[in-house]
Amino acid sequence: MDILALATNHFFISGSLVVALVLLSYVGTSKKLYQLLYFLLLLNFFSYNGVLLATGTYDFREHLPLHLCYVTELGILVSLVLKNKAVYPWLVLNALGGGITGFTNSNIIDGSQLVEYTHLYLSHFNLLLFSVIAYKDKIVISRSEFIKSIILNAFIFSVSVVFNVLFQSNYWFTSRRPDGVNLTNILPDWPYYLLGLITIGLASYFITFKIFSRKELF
Repeated sequence: MDILALATNHFFISGSLVVALVLLSYVGTSKKLYQLLYFLLLLNFFSYNGVLLATGTYDFREHLPLHLCYVTELGILVSLVLKNKAVYPWLVLNALGGGITGFTNSNIIDGSQLVEYTHLYLSHFNLLLFSVIAYKDKIVISRSEFIKSIILNAFIFSVSVVFNVLFQSNYWFTSRRPDGVNLTNILPDWPYYLLGLITIGLASYFITFKIFSRKELF
């Protein structure tokens, strides 16, 4: 499958999921949406890791929950299990931009397993669904929570850099561009594409903060 076909398929699937998300946001109560999210999170984690382990294709250099979207999704699941909203501001700041990024970019290549496609779309759908629920629940993010979240992400980023150096992995794409059809294809080589991704991430954080601070955007 050529790159144009991959991009077309990606945007068709992402667009369909966005339509489903919009419909759910209008017809679903927060309680029902939380129940749906909990089910989808469990389905995603168990199917993804289960299939990879069962087929002998699990690789700790690729499949650990170290990418920010994966960490965030795991954090959402733990928060739901514990019924604790202490880290909701951090999760929301990660989830909205991360979900949009996942639906507009792809690191999947032709020949990837079906479960990897499913994981990509379901993970980012879950992030956006969580963002919708948080907005419906009127979650508010303070300036201090915004700053603490950036610091926490910087720490996770640093851990990922060290891990990548030790094990020749590519979490957070610090070593090389991600595969697939994504924004880095039009950005300069390392380290400039990485600086571009960080800049986009910070801009996304700021916009999400403004939305969830319940103030005017500008």
